[in-house]
Amino acid sequence: MSEFDEIARPKDGDERITYRGPLKRLLISPEIGALIGAVVVWAFFWGNGDKFGTAGSTANFLDVAAPLGIMAVAVSLLMIGGEFDLSAGVMTGASGVTIALMAKHFTDGGISLWVCIPAAFLLAGCVGWWNGFLVNKTGLPSFIVTLGSFFVIKGSNLVFSKRINSLVNVSGVDKAHGYKFFKAFLGGENQFGDAKFRDVIFIVGGILFGVLLIVGFIEQSLLHAEKTSSSAMLVAAIGAAGAIAGVLVLHRTDSIKGNVVAGVVGLSGSALAIVAYCRARFETTQPIVGAFPIEARTYIGLGLLGTAIASLAGQLFDRGEENVVLQWMPSWLRLVVAVAAGAFPLVFFVRGLMRGDADRRAQTWLLVVLRLPIICLVSLIGIVSLFQLTTVQAVRAVLITVAGTGAATCFYRARSIASKKSTKWFINLGVLMSAAFVVVAFAVRADSSAPRFRGGIFTALLVGATLVFATTFIEASQQKRTMADLNADRLGKRFVSIGIVLGFIALATRLLFSDGVFRMSVFWWLFFTAVGSFVLTKTKYGNWIFAVGGNKDAARATGVPADKVKTALFMATSLLGAFVGAMILMRLNSVQAQQGDGQEFEYIIAAVVGGNLMTGGYGSVIGASLGALIMAVSKNGIPAAQWNQDGRFIFLGAVLLVAVLVNNFIRKKANEQR
Repeated sequence: MSEFDEIARPKDGDERITYRGPLKRLLISPEIGALIGAVVVWAFFWGNGDKFGTAGSTANFLDVAAPLGIMAVAVSLLMIGGEFDLSAGVMTGASGVTIALMAKHFTDGGISLWVCIPAAFLLAGCVGWWNGFLVNKTGLPSFIVTLGSFFVIKGSNLVFSKRINSLVNVSGVDKAHGYKFFKAFLGGENQFGDAKFRDVIFIVGGILFGVLLIVGFIEQSLLHAEKTSSSAMLVAAIGAAGAIAGVLVLHRTDSIKGNVVAGVVGLSGSALAIVAYCRARFETTQPIVGAFPIEARTYIGLGLLGTAIASLAGQLFDRGEENVVLQWMPSWLRLVVAVAAGAFPLVFFVRGLMRGDADRRAQTWLLVVLRLPIICLVSLIGIVSLFQLTTVQAVRAVLITVAGTGAATCFYRARSIASKKSTKWFINLGVLMSAAFVVVAFAVRADSSAPRFRGGIFTALLVGATLVFATTFIEASQQKRTMADLNADRLGKRFVSIGIVLGFIALATRLLFSDGVFRMSVFWWLFFTAVGSFVLTKTKYGNWIFAVGGNKDAARATGVPADKVKTALFMATSLLGAFVGAMILMRLNSVQAQQGDGQEFEYIIAAVVGGNLMTGGYGSVIGASLGALIMAVSKNGIPAAQWNQDGRFIFLGAVLLVAVLVNNFIRKKANEQR
């Protein structure tokens, strides 16, 4: 080794150049919370609604998500830049009204859509420029400026639509010149029939997606060996062959015993292939000898408790019970719940006294006499009201989802603690976590008559158990990388990218060729998400947006044209609002003057759920799109599960609060890693 190699090698423990693996980079990304939330929410409703998850229902919630997602992209960019636009929602209605009135009422035969649509975009751009100009020149909060624009635009929509059209609903633009083109371009849809090759593409694509994703992550995480082991690669090939054989047999047989055998062979082969592949290509590590990590006991206990609750929830609650919880409970249990709800705040009060908090003791009498009774009453009313609004089947679904997810999180945390103390206990806890997945899978399968729970969720949990089992042995025996390897990182990222593309193709084929419908709105949603993400993460303009949102004065001092950046963001938001308005008009052939009123808050909620800070300087366009997807799934999932549709507001509120807490935690961890 030369002296130059010694100089180039980073010092151990230098946080500035410590290598971060792909999983760690993923876990501190702003969109990870929204990604996990989207998967959990979709699986939640997929398991509880027999009509949810079909090609038709998927097309419906994607149709809802598309305009919301397009606007969430624009609003997220503006929020990252440190501003809000409360006129974004009403702008969709303004553009639709402008196009419809010009195409129908201006001149005797109306004006061509080739003129109307650009005119609406020009108007939207002017509104966005005006908002940006006022914010930059006056220094007023964008909340106030755009709120004023909101009322002006809303009033203009109503005045002009009533005066020119005599109604707030403007329709009949299908006779305008250019309608067929813009109908197909903006609001078109295509119906696909069933296809024989659908399942084959879905299965093969799904397998390749999983394999390439796992291999890609492994390539970016572990230290490559100097020589590849041929014997281990042979074992990996045998395991892969077993996995493929198991999947093919599982696809072709309908017998329960055949499915069980094929599933065991497929999952065992997958685990063997993954572990053997790592043994063949990567360096092994020495085990850590140590005692049981005491600090992991709490997490283990919570994990076991969550596993028990998720397993027994199906036995305690009937999936077909549609009564509210209070009506389902016996009278004695209602009394117990009421007493527990009212006494719940006392627990925290007593804990404060037991800890000897001097401030708490000094305020004891004031707290007891004035505040504590009110807090207990609010707790009682809140919990009892929640049980009055919630059905038994909803509680069952929530318990299985929350308890199962919480158990997995606790076991993962316990395993992470053990990884630094003892390899033996790390493996034991990994096996325990895998066993918990299996227990919940069989419990859910046994107590449910729903095909989704008996088939899809059962399979998903077993796949999760296999991945946990395999990754536990990989992490325990293989040496992780502490330095960057450009070739391995490049190869791993290519594997991941190709896997995601193949997985997307497989899923799209499954949905479209099951009598599904593809709408152009979904294409535009994906297009604007990709463009927005590219601009934000790969260009200097994205750096400017982050800089302006973080500290406008500091950004201006470094040469960033802060005022122009903010004006451009306001204009982009208004222009995308005009695009969504035109898209809806072409799709429905009509527009309401009140269209978009109040939806600006949904755009902001989607952006916040997606990991964007309301104070600016941090966020993700992809996360905002995922936030829109979560909201659309909940809107369609609640009626599909036959729950009270008014409960969607409770669900959205809970999702928003959980998302904020998770995103704050992720941002804190990301800052610690810098």
